[in-house]
Amino acid sequence: MASLRMSNVSQSFIARRQRWGFYFVLPSVLFFVIFFLYPILSGFYYSLTDFTLLRPPQWVGLQNYQDLLKDRLFIKSIGVTLQFVLGSTVPVWIISLLAAVVFFQKFRGREVLKLLFFTPVLPSLVVVAVVWRILLHPSGVLTTLLRPFTGLGEINWLNDPVLSPISMILINDWSIIPFYMLIWLAGLTGIPEELRDAARVDGANPLQSFLRIELPLLRPTAVFVATISTINAFQAFTLQYTISPGRGGPIDVNTTMGLLIWKYGFQYYRMGDAAAVSVILFAIIMLVTGFQLLFSRGEQYSLN
Repeated sequence: MASLRMSNVSQSFIARRQRWGFYFVLPSVLFFVIFFLYPILSGFYYSLTDFTLLRPPQWVGLQNYQDLLKDRLFIKSIGVTLQFVLGSTVPVWIISLLAAVVFFQKFRGREVLKLLFFTPVLPSLVVVAVVWRILLHPSGVLTTLLRPFTGLGEINWLNDPVLSPISMILINDWSIIPFYMLIWLAGLTGIPEELRDAARVDGANPLQSFLRIELPLLRPTAVFVATISTINAFQAFTLQYTISPGRGGPIDVNTTMGLLIWKYGFQYYRMGDAAAVSVILFAIIMLVTGFQLLFSRGEQYSLN
């Protein structure tokens, strides 16, 4: 009987502890459901309706997705997005890693230079976009600085179909490379110094030590940098909205899928189509992210 009572008391204590644990977790669960799960589910529902903000949603099934396949602007936005993603990921990975390697070395004035290098990350992207819009004026500062070398008069940085998307990529890379540089620095700092000392004792030069010791150990950091930068690049909106002539121009060369969602929803009042584009963008991001994680995991297993 005594053992039975002790068993009942322990079960009651475990039940109370689990109940209180649930109470503490409940606010986070509610926050996730209200601000993450509900918007995702409602967005998927609206993507299956004809919704214009002027009348209640009407169920149309997959009609919005079928219409998007025939929409020239949507097809073009996919190409624009992929072009921006390519220019905003691979160069960022390489340059930020090289910058981290440089700032990981000890030299005079390193902390001051690191602070100056990190400066573009401090203001918001909207502020960065406004500043660069002034600098890229056809007769602005950048054109004036390049005139002695190019011999050209006014350069239409933002109105030229070729220069405009390149300018978007360069501005974006300039503003985010210092952030990822800090992440690489954290990864380099986490590598035990004993491994570098052992490599030096074995006669390895700095390049060999980096390629054969540090770079393989940076694989988790590389996966994190690749995943986060890719997701952010697919969601590109602020620069294209703030800087591009006509919000996506010229001739829609800067209309990314993120900007197209805004155009469909709040410029053309086609909320159903906007929701459909957002669902497709979400699916693309999930597929690319999943592929990156599986690829990195496969490499890790092959090394083991």
